Amino acid sequence: MFDPKVLSEYALSHMDVSTESIQTSLNLFQTFKRLYEQNPALLNEILNLATVDKQMPVHPGNFSYVLGLVTDKQALLITNVSEDRSQIFLQPHLNNQIWTFGRDPNQSSLPIRDRRLSRCHAAIRYDSTCGFVLYDLDSTNGTYVNGVRIRQNYILKDGDLIRLGSMNFGFFTGAEFRRVGEPSPDVLRLISEAAVPPTAPMEDESLETPTHVQEPLPPNLEQTLHFMNGPEFPQD
Repeated sequence: MFDPKVLSEYALSHMDVSTESIQTSLNLFQTFKRLYEQNPALLNEILNLATVDKQMPVHPGNFSYVLGLVTDKQALLITNVSEDRSQIFLQPHLNNQIWTFGRDPNQSSLPIRDRRLSRCHAAIRYDSTCGFVLYDLDSTNGTYVNGVRIRQNYILKDGDLIRLGSMNFGFFTGAEFRRVGEPSPDVLRLISEAAVPPTAPMEDESLETPTHVQEPLPPNLEQTLHFMNGPEFPQD
């Protein structure tokens, strides 16, 4: 638990703003402090929701994900958390199908550049009896699933939201293969007609509703979140 006096000194030394603005920020800090004391899991979820957009990959429309796929011979992970593109990670040891996450490429099979990650932070293991299981490897800042910190391991479900360090990603899994029917002649005709690239945009595209642009956080709240995500704020 941190000392309110230290918190106040930190705010005063890092803000070149008016006295009124400083007081507002300190009030916010105190509010978050009380929330942390009473319900740290809820506070972590609030911080997660407030910063999720900043954790997304650089490319517009992209998002971080891990897909656990089970074939008739083995399990594999498809993910873009380690690079800015999707990659397939195979584990040739069928008896120990384990993928590790961390910031140290020498200790982790999926290295991630994040200073809040431990060198070998967490692992996903495929178990033929229960599916994909997430393990926390005694990490410093913890492993979270749907906003709740796990203590040892957690059996992952399709659609779970995982947080490791400062990074958020969705987990999806698939083990059921379904055969689809042959497309109808009308579908084949439409695809054939659309094979030629369009030379101009559709006429009604300009009338579409503009994409919603997320408004920035209020300055004081953004400063508060920045402080609480820093190393000075306790994460446990």
